[in-house]
Amino acid sequence: MKIIKFTIILLIFFSTSCVNKKNKDEQQIKETVQEFWKKAKINDFEGYKKLVEDPDVFLGSMQAELNFIHKNYDQINPNDILLKNIKVKDTSIAGPNVHQKYVQYIIKKENDSNYLKKPLIITLLFYKPVGYNKIFNRKILQNHIGWDK
Repeated sequence: MKIIKFTIILLIFFSTSCVNKKNKDEQQIKETVQEFWKKAKINDFEGYKKLVEDPDVFLGSMQAELNFIHKNYDQINPNDILLKNIKVKDTSIAGPNVHQKYVQYIIKKENDSNYLKKPLIITLLFYKPVGYNKIFNRKILQNHIGWDK
């Protein structure tokens, strides 16, 4: 009887610690995403570089993407709505044993009733070995060329 009670207590302990770890990881990602939007709003490239893993590789394209987001910030993130709407999702795009997390926004162009413009896609990828306080992908925009016209 003591063994059963002990086993149940251990199972409860481990299940709550796993849930707490997942919540802690997601909270770290949400904080990083919020920092990203703050840096984009004020066009703080140096601050943005600190949020990205190994930022020196694609400095030019990273700066261009941040400038695009900053220039179109009011259309992309009116009233800072995306700061409040952060949904963390799981992915295994690099392989079945490589699990990553991401936050993705799909923004449709206003005044495009004919749907001629593809929606702007912003994807922030996170990878546990480098830390959830770092954005793992350096190219975060899709369909942005011509989106602002």
